[in-house]
Amino acid sequence: IEKAGDVIPRVVKMLLNLRPKDAKKIIFPKKCPICNSKVVRLRGEVAHYCQNKKCGAIRRSHLYYFVSKKAFDIEGLGPKILDKLMDEGLISDSPDLFLLKEGDLEPLERFAEKAASNIVSAISNSKKITISRLLIACGIKYIGEETAELLAEEFAGEIKNINSFINLFQKMSLEDLEFIDGIGSKVALSIKNWFKKEENVKFLNNLNKVGVTLEPREGTKLGDKLKEKLFIFTGDLDSMPRDKAKERVKLFSGKVTNSVSKNTTYIVVGKNPGSKLEKAKKLGIKILNEKKFLEMIK
Repeated sequence: IEKAGDVIPRVVKMLLNLRPKDAKKIIFPKKCPICNSKVVRLRGEVAHYCQNKKCGAIRRSHLYYFVSKKAFDIEGLGPKILDKLMDEGLISDSPDLFLLKEGDLEPLERFAEKAASNIVSAISNSKKITISRLLIACGIKYIGEETAELLAEEFAGEIKNINSFINLFQKMSLEDLEFIDGIGSKVALSIKNWFKKEENVKFLNNLNKVGVTLEPREGTKLGDKLKEKLFIFTGDLDSMPRDKAKERVKLFSGKVTNSVSKNTTYIVVGKNPGSKLEKAKKLGIKILNEKKFLEMIK
């Protein structure tokens, strides 16, 4: 195994002479164990995929992702509660969450009146979402936090609501998407293909119907003192989660990246830093401890 990129390892070759004689070949299933649909492995990829987009396991996985911190960030809605809601037939897709009432939850096992009220309130509070978080919640392949933020910045002035969000990405050509700095051909194709599918557009329209609205930016700016400054984080911070620290940088007009390069301005170092710190030292990037970083974002 050798290092490929920042942290991702790559298998160079198999050492068959070191393989135990009693090793058994792994036989991947040809059919999904949940819905019995065909399973395929895409060329150039390791993962095997169920081809049934309505598969219960796929729907559940998307629900878990939809409510996660980087997407709609709905507090109190974990996998166990989501499973219960699906099993009871109260929801079948993510937009259904916004139609839930306290009376739907209270009869369920282990749901007190207060717990039901808290969850319904948390769902309601999440209806206003940023462009970048909505992109993440869509579950578009290759769209992570950094790419979603990049796209949100690019189109902040053009996207006012979910309708304009849909229209913009449907009208854009592959060439238009690839022209955006930081968007490669693989990501552009993934975005284009996602917005072509009728069920995905229906999903967004359903979010619109249940009252989900968009904030064009990640919140009110606190200033521009970090403008044109590029930050990277490594290790754990004591004062706040890293996601909150990143948001704070953006509120002062700074940018955050996940990979060290000569363009990085600062590396913020917490407890147990990773390999990014060594790379940053070699490139001569300015190192900030947590105290200095907190002074910078006051």
